[in-house]
Amino acid sequence: MGGLNLDKQGHFTNAISGRLERLHLKAGQRVFSQGDVGNAAYIVQKGLIRLYQAADDQQVELGDIGVGEIFGEMAVLDQGSRSASAVAIEDSTVAIVPLPVFQHKLKNADRFLAALIGLFIKNIRNSPKLFLRRPRSFRDHVKQMRMFSWNMRRFAGRIQDVEMADDLLDVLDRLDANLVDLNNVSELCADNRHDLLSEDDLTGNGFVDVIGTEGQRKI
Repeated sequence: MGGLNLDKQGHFTNAISGRLERLHLKAGQRVFSQGDVGNAAYIVQKGLIRLYQAADDQQVELGDIGVGEIFGEMAVLDQGSRSASAVAIEDSTVAIVPLPVFQHKLKNADRFLAALIGLFIKNIRNSPKLFLRRPRSFRDHVKQMRMFSWNMRRFAGRIQDVEMADDLLDVLDRLDANLVDLNNVSELCADNRHDLLSEDDLTGNGFVDVIGTEGQRKI
């Protein structure tokens, strides 16, 4: 998982270099921790930053962020908490892009694009909950199967072979009917294990809120 590269030729940082503070980091020094309030994004100007996320009492390595790449932008864009920790794995320098810079740009952005950005961020935040965390309770397993079924329906909608797509949707209809029964059983199941996945984790893909059911822009 790499960061978005905005600075291959220095265009981004050169444009706003006069307003950016620098943070000089020693190897092993932490930039921010998972759960922190996101008040800035960072652009790597020297060195290498590694992202980690805590999942199931383990530190999962998400990837390295190199020179010219930006990280920490998700928490700034949706004003949520940090979804991962960032640590310098060698002596590094990062440029700090403060929250007001992002707020100013979004304020002047097209409302449709701003809404899409919000949906993308929500989806990205939800992905680790579904794929990095292992389902713990019976209810978690049912919720995860429902999400996989939903993704298979998206796949069926893109298949050029209409007959094959129809066959797949028929199978998914039967699966979803069974999942409804499983979901009802899970609500009655005496499973005292804590749920890791919530219903909100399964509703990140809300494109209908932006483009409507017929693909027409609503914003």
